[in-house]
Amino acid sequence: MDNQYNENHTDDYNEDKDKTKKKSWLRQFFKWTVYIIASLIVIITAYRLISTGMPKELKNYIIKTEKIEQAYSNLKDDFKIYKIKIRDTFSMGDALFADNIYYFENAESLQVTVRLKNSRLRELFEDYGEDNSTAFFVFYLKVSYVNPDINSTSELEETPYILDFDILDVTNQSVLGEPDDKYQYITMNFDDVKINYANTKVELYVFENSALDEIVFDEDEYDARFTLFDINMPKTKLNVKKFDLD
Repeated sequence: MDNQYNENHTDDYNEDKDKTKKKSWLRQFFKWTVYIIASLIVIITAYRLISTGMPKELKNYIIKTEKIEQAYSNLKDDFKIYKIKIRDTFSMGDALFADNIYYFENAESLQVTVRLKNSRLRELFEDYGEDNSTAFFVFYLKVSYVNPDINSTSELEETPYILDFDILDVTNQSVLGEPDDKYQYITMNFDDVKINYANTKVELYVFENSALDEIVFDEDEYDARFTLFDINMPKTKLNVKKFDLD
């Protein structure tokens, strides 16, 4: 009796062993799945940063205007520069991309760089070509002074959301890139941008240029729009020494 062979016990042992192997395989499969997904996220994020990043030529780049130079010459290290982090950087899909939004508080000037993806714009506009790529659009800045006590969805007509606004033309601009490049970059500066951080909204409107002698700002006819600042957008104060202002 002591040496009797128990077939049922052996079967139970083998079954438990198989279950252990299966659990181990499932753990390994789950672990590698997590690793692969995490790696893909890192790769996609890195590609996104590389593909959307501005060229090194535009790093800490400033278009100098008379107002900026005058304010800096008076204040030097006390000259205030803020970089604004906007929420929606793309428009027209990925055809337009806005970045490097700098506000020069003492000079009341704002600078923004818009990247044009030439191939995508050619798909969207029949007239977009190599001869007029950077002159194809007209840009306006709308600076709105809002009522901080209500939001944009308020139905109270007697207390409007927008109290007043200014429409500003480009003061100065520069272009980086050629029409046959993948991207071109238009850096624009706007003067007389009076931002009160508690009640101001700043929007960049993009209009298609035409054969007309003058492009008139019409809020209902824009091709693209970027909100460059509102009261909920974070801003970072930058060290003026990073920029070439001398």
